[in-house]
Amino acid sequence: MTKHAFLEGMGLGILAGAAIGMAVAAKPKGKMDMQKAAHRAARRLERMKDDLTDVMGL
Repeated sequence: MTKHAFLEGMGLGILAGAAIGMAVAAKPKGKMDMQKAAHRAARRLERMKDDLTDVMGL
């Protein structure tokens, strides 16, 4: 059980969904606001990934 294809696929799907959601729902405020929002979203996804791996014991 050294390969975790399902988890990798889930992670990529979540990242892709978040990126598409940000692109569709974002209001054109300016470049800096979008960069801040993207960094915040990336941090949240990283924390969620860490929490998921901790819960699953990986």
